[in-house]
Amino acid sequence: MSKLEEREAVVRRKSTVKTKVNDDSTEKTEQPQKAVQSNSEQTDKLIQRSYYLTDKLQKAITIKTAEGDLDKSGVVREALKLYLADILEKI
Repeated sequence: MSKLEEREAVVRRKSTVKTKVNDDSTEKTEQPQKAVQSNSEQTDKLIQRSYYLTDKLQKAITIKTAEGDLDKSGVVREALKLYLADILEKI
């Protein structure tokens, strides 16, 4: 699967609207969830940076993005917070 096909598949999965029938025979439509930032991300100023990633890391980030509620930047920020937790506590 090409990267473009992979991205399109992720977009299709995220934009799928789900319809449920309630007990009283009424339909309820659920919209897909949007990415949610935590309180600390909302108060911290985000600065754009560029880093080089291997193909495996990029694929892992894409998969994690498809499975969760965060965008790619959010996935990378969360991973870095976990990896650097001991240093972040000192700052």
